[in-house]
Amino acid sequence: MSPRVRYLSTTVALVALAAVYVFWQGRLERPTPRLPTASAPVMRPASPAPVPLPPTAREILDRGVALDLSDHQGIRLRALDRLWTSEASGLEAAIRGPEAEFSTFMIAARESGGASMQEIQSRSAELRRLSALLRERRQQHSDVAVGLLADWQRQRLAKAGVATGDTRRDR
Repeated sequence: MSPRVRYLSTTVALVALAAVYVFWQGRLERPTPRLPTASAPVMRPASPAPVPLPPTAREILDRGVALDLSDHQGIRLRALDRLWTSEASGLEAAIRGPEAEFSTFMIAARESGGASMQEIQSRSAELRRLSALLRERRQQHSDVAVGLLADWQRQRLAKAGVATGDTRRDR
């Protein structure tokens, strides 16, 4: 066999081995992770129990008989309830726009194959800010409402399973 034929057959064999190697490597690669579709069941890790919401003035008023509220406490709690209802409805209305926008973005991202974590975080920033503001204002409202109660009334409320302490996580 001439050196040219040996060189040619060796080159063809090496090219064939390289092609087989590349082909098998391409089949072994894992697809990039995508957002789960609505039809696929999603296994989520067990999450901790949600932190109970602090009571509003309305929730305290609804337990007025059990708490034996005085007339003065009732008047102050009703005034707080009116203020909170007005403030909360304004904050909830402000949240609806960014919430709908983020929901639309996530649906589009799911259909197009996903989005980066950075993009998800930037798109949800306003919704997170407004939600945090609503939680903070509810806690402040609750602190004032619970502050109107006597210690024994707070204990009764706590026995009824209502969170009366400061439930903020950032403390």
